[in-house]
Amino acid sequence: MIKLFLEFLKGIGIDYGFFRLINYLSFRTIITVVSSLFFSLLLGHKFILFLYGKKFRDSSGEVLSINAYSKRGTPTAGGLLIITSTLLSLLLWGDFKNPYFLMLLFGFIYLGFVGFVDDFQKTRFKSSLSGLSELGKTILILLFIFPFTIFYFSDLCTIPKAIKTNIYIPFYKNPLINIGEIGFIIFIFFAMFSIINAVNITDGLDGLLSGTSSLTIGVYSILAYIMGNSIVSSYYLFPYIKGVGEVTVFGAALVGSLLGFLWYNSYPAEMFMGDTGSLAIGGVLAMMVFFTKQEMLFLIAGGIFVFEILTSLLQEKIGDRIGRRILYRAPFHHSMTHRGIAEPKAVLRLWIIAIILAAVSLLSLKVR
Repeated sequence: MIKLFLEFLKGIGIDYGFFRLINYLSFRTIITVVSSLFFSLLLGHKFILFLYGKKFRDSSGEVLSINAYSKRGTPTAGGLLIITSTLLSLLLWGDFKNPYFLMLLFGFIYLGFVGFVDDFQKTRFKSSLSGLSELGKTILILLFIFPFTIFYFSDLCTIPKAIKTNIYIPFYKNPLINIGEIGFIIFIFFAMFSIINAVNITDGLDGLLSGTSSLTIGVYSILAYIMGNSIVSSYYLFPYIKGVGEVTVFGAALVGSLLGFLWYNSYPAEMFMGDTGSLAIGGVLAMMVFFTKQEMLFLIAGGIFVFEILTSLLQEKIGDRIGRRILYRAPFHHSMTHRGIAEPKAVLRLWIIAIILAAVSLLSLKVR
């Protein structure tokens, strides 16, 4: 909104001096991170009290049951804090004329609402089995992917038509293959649905998703910044995509909110993000993957998410059918704690792996 206001002042001939910094994407990225972090820290305690008051608790346990060894009674749907602080920051610094920004905003709010409905059902009936059915959640996610696909192939999406249906792989500057429009539509539905579910299923230990998703979003925010700048993208041999730089601002706002949420979500968590947060985060990540044309890089940058959902599918689709346990528990982070690894140590180890994967992903910027 501030950017729009300054553009209005410029249009009527008023010099806004120092505030010209707003026109620099790098400045807005930094100030957006700081703003969303500030809002998240400022509102965090109030949200915890709000969730307690509305009985948004993880199970039927009482408040007194909360201790370092039990999570019963911990407030859930803390993703509302992530969404609120992100939106407040974007309201100040976002460019509401940018189509990529608006698409991210729509997906973020829509999937956050889907997750909230799921969390509300669980807390209302005091059971983790009482949320949205698997079919219902699948349909609602697909209902988001459909308009995203329309946007992607419309003129509002400024990705050059010549590369829209290309598949790129890390460490190689030329496209691997062009799969055509029909093939790419199928790919969008499969990849986005998989990413959203992979991120959602990773939310199981205190601070795990907050930390790992911040790193992956950071990687794709850097990519968006590079591709949104004609000079920098040419230097790194990436395609220039007009307007996609605004994805960096959105990513920065979300990272700031996640870091602020982590303040309250680190072990032992004072609140959980629930599906409200995890679905919203997964949706943003899935969109960033396609807006930067680095879909296959997610196998590295989002390697934690990929591995988590693979272990879950391995047990569910194969282990359950043959009637034996392939893993102690699935997804993998639960297998770690089941084997006696303390939860904070399990989270920290997965963070370390996520940091390494993010570094390897960024290495692909230069080694191409």
